[in-house]
Amino acid sequence: MSKRSAPEKSIAELQPDELNALKDVVKEFMKQVGSIDNEIELLKGDRKEVIQDFSEKLDMKTLQTALRVIKLQNSVAHKDAYDLFMEALTTPTTVM
Repeated sequence: MSKRSAPEKSIAELQPDELNALKDVVKEFMKQVGSIDNEIELLKGDRKEVIQDFSEKLDMKTLQTALRVIKLQNSVAHKDAYDLFMEALTTPTTVM
């Protein structure tokens, strides 16, 4: 689903103003959101199982930290500036 631009009329003016019609729309909304929430919980369980399966083969804590770093690096808008900062922060300084 994509985000929609705000309509000219207020949503409150467009929604059903008759109680039974409004109840039907709210019920359908709650049904769809509930279905999505259930799927999310199932996927969380699946994710937990995969992590458990690989925890004997990989250092999962370190791997998950590395994945967070990669995700952050991929979200950087100015890669050149980021690379310069990383070099400045990771290059050992010499004390004179």
